[in-house]
Amino acid sequence: MNLRKKYFITFGLVALLLAALVYSSVFTYQEPFPLFISLILIIGIPMLGVFFHIRKMVKIIENNTTRLEKKLGKLPSEKIDKSKFGHFRNIDSLFTHYESIITQAIGEHDLYENRLKELERINVFKNHTLDTLLKVNHLFLNLNDSDDYYDIILHSAIEVIENANKGSLLVLDQKANFYEYHTCVGYNLSELKKVKMQLEETFLYKNAKNNFEAPAIIRNIKEFDSKILDEDRVAVIEKAGGLDIEEVLSAPIVIDGRIFAILNIDSDRKDAFDEIDLQLIHFFSSQIAIALKNKYLVDETVTMSRYDKLTGAVNRNYFEKIIDDHRDYTLDTLEPYAIVLCDLNYLKLINDSFGHSAGDVILKEFSNMIRGSIRESDVLSRIGGDEFVILLRSITLTHAEEKMTAIFDNLKNHTIEFHGNELPVSFSYGVAASPDDSMIYDILVKIADIRMYKFKEKYKAEHPEILSIINTF
Repeated sequence: MNLRKKYFITFGLVALLLAALVYSSVFTYQEPFPLFISLILIIGIPMLGVFFHIRKMVKIIENNTTRLEKKLGKLPSEKIDKSKFGHFRNIDSLFTHYESIITQAIGEHDLYENRLKELERINVFKNHTLDTLLKVNHLFLNLNDSDDYYDIILHSAIEVIENANKGSLLVLDQKANFYEYHTCVGYNLSELKKVKMQLEETFLYKNAKNNFEAPAIIRNIKEFDSKILDEDRVAVIEKAGGLDIEEVLSAPIVIDGRIFAILNIDSDRKDAFDEIDLQLIHFFSSQIAIALKNKYLVDETVTMSRYDKLTGAVNRNYFEKIIDDHRDYTLDTLEPYAIVLCDLNYLKLINDSFGHSAGDVILKEFSNMIRGSIRESDVLSRIGGDEFVILLRSITLTHAEEKMTAIFDNLKNHTIEFHGNELPVSFSYGVAASPDDSMIYDILVKIADIRMYKFKEKYKAEHPEILSIINTF
């Protein structure tokens, strides 16, 4: 029942009541004046009540409208038509009109609040991304050679993306040209490391639609993996827990136009990610790409400052720093070590006969041979034109001599082909060890140098044919 009908019913009941009173007074007093007054009361009082009640409702509507304007800062797109306030017959349309405006205003207010929440979410994400970049750059500046920054990147992305609870990071092996897992959250990393992927086999590639630099949301993970990967790799991923998810938010980390890494943010909920998440992870991965590129530029600069460009061996300045640190350590721990001085045989003669390009080939070949024969903890350094030094850690004099004898015997007949000529890659060496010979580095170098030249004289005396072969060319 609408409001107008309610007023008419109320008016009718009041009129009947007053009519009954008038009827009673007329027949009681039988005078015309009370009858006239009663008629006025019958008609006037209900009409005045209805009129003032409507005016009060209109005032309430106007006040509510003013408060709504102040709250929203503006009227809704449909303006209130106040001309409808003036006629009693329009009271239904007035309230309908008012109700529609309030409904629209509430809708616009909810939309406004949702936009505020989105802006707040984006602002929080950007601040979190900045914190992540600061942490990563701190590791870079400290020349940290570990992969800790990959862990920071992944954990930060999972923390800030709503509904994310797992994830992984694949990094490109540029030599083998495949992607492998470097870190993960919520999975068995040792199992995932067994899985190698070509770019064409990744979530990102299959959902990129020729735009490989844009992130993508992937659903139906089990079905996707089964279609792309072979059964063995699917089994490994399942064993690692990689199929117990509903959605993946996959984003590339692009450096110089190439996908260097792939960031996968996972959720065990359906419809976990939306368009806002795509925008956020795109911003995040873009900023991380800039940071990583800066790291590689720093690495390149550091490499140039630490390593000999021609041979790849440690240069003299950096080797001296390594020795200073190692010497302090061994003096405290008394750990044995050996210093080996090496000098290439016949290099000056080869340079004179075949040019310095031939000598450069000899130097690079020798460096590769030695580095392939010693441990990762050992250090090979080029300290002069044809002079090298080797630091053998945690080894006695006897074992160091045995090791160098084995290396020399394995390489003594080694040659390289240069413009149709077979050139020997021959060297002499001398070994000195701490604490067997001395605990002072400078004395060890002198001892090793004396032993090296004795070895060289003996070798050349026993192999005169090599010199004659070079002179023949």
